[in-house]
Amino acid sequence: MKSRNVEKSKRRHNGNDPGRHVLDNALLWIGDGSSLQGHLVLDGATIIDVVPGRYSGGLPAEDLGGAPLSPGMIDLMVLGGFDKSILRDDPLDIARDYVRFGVTSCQFCKGTLPWESTVRVGNNVRGAMAYDRPDAARVLGIYLEGPFQQPDLTGASMAQYALPPTPENIDRILEAIGPAVTMVNVAPGIDGDVAAVRRLREAGKIVSMAHSNGPADRVLGCIDAGTSVLGHVWDNNAGRIGDSGVQQPTLEHVALTDDRVRAIHLICDGTHVHPIMIRLILRCRGVEAICLVTDAVVRAGCPDGPYEWDDGRKFVKQGGVGRTDQGWLCGSALLLPDHLRNFVRFSGLPPAEAIQTVTRNPAASLGLENEIGRLTPGAAADLLTWDDRLRVQRIWRAGQEIRDISSYAEIEL
Repeated sequence: MKSRNVEKSKRRHNGNDPGRHVLDNALLWIGDGSSLQGHLVLDGATIIDVVPGRYSGGLPAEDLGGAPLSPGMIDLMVLGGFDKSILRDDPLDIARDYVRFGVTSCQFCKGTLPWESTVRVGNNVRGAMAYDRPDAARVLGIYLEGPFQQPDLTGASMAQYALPPTPENIDRILEAIGPAVTMVNVAPGIDGDVAAVRRLREAGKIVSMAHSNGPADRVLGCIDAGTSVLGHVWDNNAGRIGDSGVQQPTLEHVALTDDRVRAIHLICDGTHVHPIMIRLILRCRGVEAICLVTDAVVRAGCPDGPYEWDDGRKFVKQGGVGRTDQGWLCGSALLLPDHLRNFVRFSGLPPAEAIQTVTRNPAASLGLENEIGRLTPGAAADLLTWDDRLRVQRIWRAGQEIRDISSYAEIEL
């Protein structure tokens, strides 16, 4: 897919545009796991060259003192944050808050909702996608995690609004909010799963699989039809025990052994997924397949405490996650930099290698790896510098520096 507002942002110039200049003397974390000492040549909102060594030409140059410089982070699963939700608030307000943490692109996400709420969220996100100023994270679109879920595995979502993926239901969604939709979940094992995957792929949408305990043959059928993403690995994908009492393959087992599943979404708050299971993914598929996602709820980026969801249900943020009164998980409440620091701790990977889980990998899962998520000529100049504790120090969005950055963090490296 191609994001129109990526292209618009790269072309846009205004009075604050610094023009052609150089960021010199940096440790370049390219975004694909590689790194080098060098410099970037920028032309407004775009990277035009990535060069080893110090700069010796005549362009204006800023010495970064050897600091690590990476692409901006990309969060593919944002339901809310900063005491705001995408249903009742303007998604742009969330995007404006989030860019201050170094997340320069985001994909919003919705679960199972009433139809009128689905349309409202879609229209809100579509409006945010048209915004091309650098004071907010780039809005890539919306991930429809619902309604095509297995009704008894909807987690904290509203099971009564889960729908079968019939042609009529798919067409209704695409007609109402199709231009805003980037990715759609179809739970393997529900009626019409394979045909739905084909129909969505024909419409140009990326298809994920989650909220399912579908048998391996149905999972493989969906992958054959074009499913390429495993949604929030190990969460809301129940295990299966066969008639003889033998463990049967789940979505995770298939994804760990099938390279056609290009992206594995991982919530790395330390609660949703055990570190041993994170290391299992690394052993099976390598870091190149992992996309860290937040599943961020309303209280992400806020202190612990109670909050209310859009339908009036009461939850509490505690220890970096959202919980019901019964203690069940209902989304994460950490921001993406905290997930990255956790991933480095759990995996043992050096930051220059781990950074691809929040840069190139999510961009590639949307077909945008030449536009965002890498330090490469032609890519957007969405950039970050880091300190030795993996805290964001400076942020550029579309070549313009964000001055009001946030130091809020809950996880230390």
